[in-house]
Amino acid sequence: MSNMPTAQTAQINGNSLAFYEWGQQGSPVLICLHSHTNSAASWREFAEFASSKYHVFALDQRGHGNSEWARDGYARDRFVEDLTEFVEIKDFKNMTLMGCSMGGWHSILYATKNANNVDRIVMVDIAPEPSTERLQAPPAPPVPPEFQTFEDGYQWLRSGNALASDGRLHEEAESRLKQTDSGTWTWKADLSGFDNPLPDMTSTDLIGRYWSAIENIQCPIFEIRGAESGLVSDDTINKMKNLGKDVTSVDVASAGHVVMVDQPEAFIEAVRGFVGL
Repeated sequence: MSNMPTAQTAQINGNSLAFYEWGQQGSPVLICLHSHTNSAASWREFAEFASSKYHVFALDQRGHGNSEWARDGYARDRFVEDLTEFVEIKDFKNMTLMGCSMGGWHSILYATKNANNVDRIVMVDIAPEPSTERLQAPPAPPVPPEFQTFEDGYQWLRSGNALASDGRLHEEAESRLKQTDSGTWTWKADLSGFDNPLPDMTSTDLIGRYWSAIENIQCPIFEIRGAESGLVSDDTINKMKNLGKDVTSVDVASAGHVVMVDQPEAFIEAVRGFVGL
């Protein structure tokens, strides 16, 4: 297993954000945005593979991973403002954006205001609205705020993910948990700053903004669903294709919501044609 590159930091909108970099300066830029409670480490295998062609950046978004917990909250527009400032500081042009779950929402919201700067978008198991099946499902159990041991944290992650390999899920646990001064283990993500479920699941305002983005974005959009996820329905995929200018999709077998963690190699195979790898 390879290691993540050394974390770098940037002061973005008053918060210190961590980011990771692969590939060569001068190559086309590809930015990866992780899912809720996750971190940039979820992209490791893909970023390593893509670095042969792209200058890849994976961000620990505000309140996640090794980035600072935000003083000004976690509204979607704050995340988009962070991405906007990061891109401006780095002077990136003609980017590919790749976002899993909430990272997909941030990608399409950014693209609506910066159309000339985005060449293509990959949305990983996310859409403007969740499936009826997911909305009607029993609520997920509350996330424990801490664990007595690292192994307890790993086993909690395993209880919600039967698909990722042991090694990959162990890497996930290492990237998402930290040890406290008292010796217990807790989350790096600022869980207290987020509602559960996320407001995007039911907010007519946010859902409307996401659908408007799909309708107005001119660049190609590629949706990658985890075949075992159930979050994005066939009807929603069809609506995205009908409303969008250039929307295509693929399903990855034996993958849940965070497709690139559950099936890293299959994820690379699924996306490589769209991004030209």
